[in-house]
Amino acid sequence: MSTFRKLARAALLALPVGAAAGTAAQAQTANYDFYVSGIKVGTMSFTPESSAREYSARARVSAAGLVGAFLKFNFEGVSRGTLGRSGPVPVTFQAVSDSPRGRRTTRIDWENGVPARVTIEPPRENPPDPREQAGTLDPISAGFAMLRDGPAERMCDATVDIFDGSRRSRLTIGPRRAIEGGFTCVGTYARLRGEAHTLSSQSEFPFTLTFSETAGGMAMVRRIETSTNFGTAAMERRS
Repeated sequence: MSTFRKLARAALLALPVGAAAGTAAQAQTANYDFYVSGIKVGTMSFTPESSAREYSARARVSAAGLVGAFLKFNFEGVSRGTLGRSGPVPVTFQAVSDSPRGRRTTRIDWENGVPARVTIEPPRENPPDPREQAGTLDPISAGFAMLRDGPAERMCDATVDIFDGSRRSRLTIGPRRAIEGGFTCVGTYARLRGEAHTLSSQSEFPFTLTFSETAGGMAMVRRIETSTNFGTAAMERRS
């Protein structure tokens, strides 16, 4: 089950910085299924919306299938912010999660790219100092940049640091490699500071992003996968 949690986080954090925004508000919902060795273990929906200067995004992740019958895991989060030349700049981030450790609520208010107020219930032990997290993104803001369709040349080959109130993490995505109908990028997610994740103490893991590309040069994430002791774990876009 730790694999399910890690894939969900990879989906929300992978970030090709600088995806273009439209001049009018745009919204779409992408739905994904999680599989381990071909067995469905969870689902995710992601709804981004943007105008020329602002964005919002909402995500929901939950266990499903046989795993959902035995292990509770749900996450719902929303982020709002502005769009700068280098990508999203968060203003607020709110999330609620239910896991084997219990229920957690998080709120982060950002000012000029720096987390100014962080509220987490129940409180976490030894979280990173928010004043030292300038330039980071919350998980939903990072997902906003990755999960919506965008120009292929702006995908991959990027590094970004993430702050979720409990930990600071780094996502590194390598350059594109062409395949039939699109391209792939190899990435690594690493926890730099703060508490271990709910279902895994592992601090670093690799994954592969697969994009499909249209004739007009636009790309969309079709699959995220990683190798585990139980076989291939993957997140596949359903609609």
